[in-house]
Amino acid sequence: MDSMDKKDALFVGYENQENLGLRYIMAYLDSHGFRSELVPFNPGFPDRVIDAIKKSCPDLIGFSIIFQYTLHEFGHLMETLRGMGINSHFTAGGHYPSLRPQSTLTELPALDSIVLFEGELTARELLCKLQHPRKWPSIQGLAFRRGAEVVINPLRPLVENLDILPWPRRGNIQQSARGLGAAPILASRGCLHNCSFCSIRQFYNSTPGTLRRSRSPRDVVAEMKSLYDNRGVRLFLFQDDDFAAKSLMQRRWVNGFLQSLKEAGLSREIGWKISCRVDDIDPEIMARCREHGLIVVYMGIESGNNQGLRTLNKHVSVAQNLDAMNTLKGLGLEFDLGFMLFDPDSTLESVRENLRFLREVAEIGGAPVAFVKMLPLAGTPIEKRLMDEGRLRGDAIRPDYDFLDQRLDYYALFVMLNFSDRNSHPDGLVEKLRQAYFDCIVAQNFEPEPWVENYQKDLKNLIDRANRSILDALEQTLDVVETLSDSKEVALAWPQLTSFADQENLVQQEIFAELDEVLENYSPELWKALKMVSA
Repeated sequence: MDSMDKKDALFVGYENQENLGLRYIMAYLDSHGFRSELVPFNPGFPDRVIDAIKKSCPDLIGFSIIFQYTLHEFGHLMETLRGMGINSHFTAGGHYPSLRPQSTLTELPALDSIVLFEGELTARELLCKLQHPRKWPSIQGLAFRRGAEVVINPLRPLVENLDILPWPRRGNIQQSARGLGAAPILASRGCLHNCSFCSIRQFYNSTPGTLRRSRSPRDVVAEMKSLYDNRGVRLFLFQDDDFAAKSLMQRRWVNGFLQSLKEAGLSREIGWKISCRVDDIDPEIMARCREHGLIVVYMGIESGNNQGLRTLNKHVSVAQNLDAMNTLKGLGLEFDLGFMLFDPDSTLESVRENLRFLREVAEIGGAPVAFVKMLPLAGTPIEKRLMDEGRLRGDAIRPDYDFLDQRLDYYALFVMLNFSDRNSHPDGLVEKLRQAYFDCIVAQNFEPEPWVENYQKDLKNLIDRANRSILDALEQTLDVVETLSDSKEVALAWPQLTSFADQENLVQQEIFAELDEVLENYSPELWKALKMVSA
């Protein structure tokens, strides 16, 4: 083996976009003289990982496991590697392993250790002491096996000044939209809020440090300028959990960020997307962000009824949700949203309220309507509540819960079985429409040609049809379920419910075909890319 191929560490993780968590660790290791490589995780297809390991013979292999739902997929890969005689040190990181190190090491017998919470400093120290297991107890933020025992060391404090960390190491394959380079970027870590379903707060609150830390505006813009100059990036996708936090300190940060963009000459050259809460949508600040390149805002709306918002601990109202969307549209900003049709306190009536709300969202106009069932992630307040109430079922990897109305259990099951692919699959209708939606936004902002207006109208018509069709199907099936007296009657009515789903699937196929024509006409590059993915 060529010594130049030898790596100290090889990392494996999902990388639909660049995996900034791993790439920050890799950059930090680079700065301390270690050599590392990242291989995208593709469940069921280990060949690329195996080939990279054979080539680089890493001392350490790190697996990025965010949620427990992927634990068995990573475990299968680990077992495959061990079966081939690969004896590198296996470590893991991410939300679930950090919050549940004991159960993770139990579920994954091939795993040697866990890097708890933020990984840069702990990963470096682990590599330094890898060949000296007696020194592992001195590594803050590490959990590891010692015989049959699991040792969990004291936690490492969070990195307070994020500016001291090197910028993430970028990959060779770049994202693009309409020929413009695109890149994910982080300006902060953590969140000040405590939504009951979200593990972000628990992840950053479990170890000593500030709940939310921001890089300096100048450091963020300097990275953006470097990506713009050296890689042609003009679209920046901020991965912050809450970019525009409403604290006075964060508002000052936003003002400093906008001023730095102006000084760097980027304001009129780039577009950027953020995620934030609805109560962060201040018209004056959003208008200023729009002037400096903001084009899309993703909001975690989550519920369209006030009981659901209380259950999820959102501290906002339905009226605030609608006001935020209308404000953005009034400023010429587009939006997308996360939404949970079902939560642990859902009733048939609250689901109907959610559907009425989604009708209003569709009228305002934005990305296609999508929805999920809230799932009790490990370590979250809602998981503890359901456990205390005796309603948590399933297992540690696939936790779930029952509703208080058994008819709703059947209705939710029907909805998830029939429409999950539409909402969440990479080849599903929502994902395809979302990609086209973003592509059209980029065209509107960077190619102000007459044909763009036609593109926008054609795409809006398809999104409107998709929204009407799915909401009609959901309301029609809910109408049926409401007339039934118990879960047995819902089960007997399954064929009738399925007929509505079949009709919706026919409409989806029609929209797929028409979207294909629209993209071939207005966005041949995206059209070809989606064809390749589907193939």
